[in-house]
Amino acid sequence: MSAPDAPAYRVAIVSDPLVQRGGAERVVIEMTHAFPEAPVFAVLFSERNGPSALAPRVRQSWLGRIPRAAERHRAFLPFYPSAVEGFDLSAFDVILSSHHTVAKGVLRRADQVHVCYCHTPMRALWERAHEEARTVPGIARPAVHAMFSRLRVWDYVTAARVDRFLANSRTTQQRIRSHYGRESDLLHPPIDTERFTPGGTAGDYYLIASRPVAYKRIDIAIAAARRLHRRVVVVGGAKAGMRSADGIEVLGHVDDARLVELMRGARALLFPQLEDFGMTPLEMNACGRPVIAYGAGGALETVIDGVTGVHARAQTVESFADAMLRFEATAFDPVAIRTHAEAFGRARFVASLRAIVDDDVRARRSHALGASGEAVAGAR
Repeated sequence: MSAPDAPAYRVAIVSDPLVQRGGAERVVIEMTHAFPEAPVFAVLFSERNGPSALAPRVRQSWLGRIPRAAERHRAFLPFYPSAVEGFDLSAFDVILSSHHTVAKGVLRRADQVHVCYCHTPMRALWERAHEEARTVPGIARPAVHAMFSRLRVWDYVTAARVDRFLANSRTTQQRIRSHYGRESDLLHPPIDTERFTPGGTAGDYYLIASRPVAYKRIDIAIAAARRLHRRVVVVGGAKAGMRSADGIEVLGHVDDARLVELMRGARALLFPQLEDFGMTPLEMNACGRPVIAYGAGGALETVIDGVTGVHARAQTVESFADAMLRFEATAFDPVAIRTHAEAFGRARFVASLRAIVDDDVRARRSHALGASGEAVAGAR
């Protein structure tokens, strides 16, 4: 994919912590393809676990000067607003933020254009506050709730610093409307259909590819597979103490080439979580393989029931086991599955994002010229 020409305006990309290699990080990489000269201002950056391709561009906040802050990034959440507001972006015409925590909260001038690509309003604040509080000892929960309360106020207020919100899914659009009182435009995230490609034949296992986060609910998929005596391979989501047993093979983290190989050889991807969008199902589809997903949230936009996969009607073991049986009784066309994924390719995302920012800059400059002309006429 060839990079577009440098724009006639200066762009700064602002990101939440870049400390892993997930969907949000892949979006930031594509933002740099849309704007080849733009630096990336990140709250934190991990040389070891973050997207290494961005390393030459990244400028960390003051939090990056704290030893091992990237490794312990969750502990520094109360300081994220100060960190992102500490970026001096006065030299830029456009701010493009990749937001799921605090990135949209950067300080800006009135004449700057701020476009926010929102993966979701922060789930820990708005969607899962009580669940998150239960992860700390009881004596500390009042302090956690107080911190979340302060952050919710800041998060709501700083939505006014954004000129245009771009949402990654209709689920996120609804959350932006509910939590920020703002409308947004839909722009699905990019899928690397050049790296995820069909090949080989399906084996006898189901695949789970997920970070070890509680809301991902891989326990549901594993329990359903055990109930049906099906083999499962788990990558990316191996917690401490999780071992291979009873047909469950735990590989932990694997490199990109191995992940593609596992996707190509799986019967289907098991995707039991409720996601804002979820890029992994489409990466699986790009390999020509179907997905068994919880039929809610972003999966309703990425998984076509009976065509590119099967929807589980509820987030339960029983429903997921039933969906696996329905999947096994259905024939799927790998070509149709691959074609579906191609509609979400990287080139589409880069071209759409560039066009949106170009239009917003053009509109801002046209408005400024009109206002200056009115001022001159009034002075006469």
